[in-house]
Amino acid sequence: MKRICLSRFSSLLKQLRTETISLRRRFISYIISAVAMVLSLVLLLLSIFGILNPTKSQILDELDTQLSAYADHIVKDYDKIAAYAISFSEQMGSEIHDYLAQENLTFKDLKDNTEALTELQVRLYSTVYLHMQLAPSSGAFYILDTTVNSSSETPFFNGIYLKYINLSSESTVNNKIALYRGSYTTGKTAKLTFHSGWRNEIRTEFFESCNAEFDDGRYYVLSPVMDISETWEQARYLYVPIRDTRGTIIGVCGFEISNLFFQLSQNVSECTNSHLVFGLLDQQNGRYSGQFSSSRYRISEDALFQMSQSQGITNFTFDSESCIGATRTIELGGDAFTATLMIPEVLYNDMVTRGQLRTIGIIAIVVLFTFGCCTIMSKKYVAPILRKIDAVTSNGEADGTLRIREIDDLFTYLEERDLQHDQQLKLLEEARAKAELEAEKTRLAYEKALEEYELAQKQIQQLSREQKKDIVLEDYEFFVCNLATLTPTEYRIYELYLEGKTAAEIAGIIGITDNTMKYHNKNIYSKLGISSRKQLLRFAALKQHQDRKEVVSK
Repeated sequence: MKRICLSRFSSLLKQLRTETISLRRRFISYIISAVAMVLSLVLLLLSIFGILNPTKSQILDELDTQLSAYADHIVKDYDKIAAYAISFSEQMGSEIHDYLAQENLTFKDLKDNTEALTELQVRLYSTVYLHMQLAPSSGAFYILDTTVNSSSETPFFNGIYLKYINLSSESTVNNKIALYRGSYTTGKTAKLTFHSGWRNEIRTEFFESCNAEFDDGRYYVLSPVMDISETWEQARYLYVPIRDTRGTIIGVCGFEISNLFFQLSQNVSECTNSHLVFGLLDQQNGRYSGQFSSSRYRISEDALFQMSQSQGITNFTFDSESCIGATRTIELGGDAFTATLMIPEVLYNDMVTRGQLRTIGIIAIVVLFTFGCCTIMSKKYVAPILRKIDAVTSNGEADGTLRIREIDDLFTYLEERDLQHDQQLKLLEEARAKAELEAEKTRLAYEKALEEYELAQKQIQQLSREQKKDIVLEDYEFFVCNLATLTPTEYRIYELYLEGKTAAEIAGIIGITDNTMKYHNKNIYSKLGISSRKQLLRFAALKQHQDRKEVVSK
């Protein structure tokens, strides 16, 4: 069989040798033609499947990856703010009920009762201030469905609206607070700075649709972006209802997320592309509103804004600039919002152009390299083969054993290469099988970790719903004021409770009997105005939190 193949090979080469075109030129032309055909086919396929320009694909992949992380970040942030708002609402409802019961009033009695509403504002200020410190926002407010002047032609509502001023970062620890809406007495009592646009009461349309918004079981509402009256600012409002003991909505409370705070809170420094711009959009009645991580972009009634889809890419058009990006629909407060990620179109086109030039350069290098290799190979391999073919043809021996060592060695080499190739293929196949096994193990581990993560998230959410009981400020203030009345032994027991020790462990550490321990516990609970160890730990945790905030502010 081997001799037959060699004979045919020799005959073919002899025939080619007699042609007017040399074997060397044929060899070069054949190789170049084959490479050109393969290269053309590859380029055609890459063009059909949209992979010819890797830069474009890389940009879109990066946008999709970053957008996915950003969308999850937004949902978690607003869920966190909503949890603070719900706690805020429950405490407000409780304190309003206590005040009305103390003063022997009904909620309707508050209308046009300036003295009572002012006294109630002063009483509720600490609750508004506390939740404003806790929640990541640019302001906090409550609005009651009542007023000090019901005869006014313009409907106003009573409440407090606090705003941070001079925001320079997401952290609001050291920022001053201004009274934007609220009574003059409240501002003076709390020693607040009065906002330049300060008014006594709040004009709003919240109560026109409030019942309808919360009748469907929604926990909170995230408003569209709107102008803050008598300021240059725009903001969204996250708010929840305030209910009386019968479940009737008597007001709303919540937090302000201004455009400036939104920009400061969106950290893009970790992105591989510093030109990325995050956004949160919504559409109502055919009109878009939204907030972006860059002050360069803004949606207003007098400015052009359009958003369109084309070939998997979202085009954003502003007054003076266009952007390219991606979008993803998310749910916040029961409403659909659009999380966006975009870069300027000029920058996008520049990156794509550079990618195209790089692709063309690579193709040119491949072509030149192929031509050079063909030339070298023709000189090195074709001439020896022709000489050996001449030797074979001059012998005139078609049968029997060939006595041309180079040709025999060539076939032997080819057979050895085939064997090596088979061995390499076998090794590669084993490596591939091993890699697939490792990948399957990794996938199973990932799925298990994901299931554990989702279970943990559900448990955390369940705990969050179960632990909505609020701390009564009067009890907490009594607790703080009377810590100094504890004896050294009682204060030592208090510190050991904070370290997580049980009563039996504390008795052993201090060296007292169980009866003496019970006596000390009774004195501690009595002095601090608490009824349980759980309440002691909760008050202590809040005090530590406030102490840390005071240290940071100094």
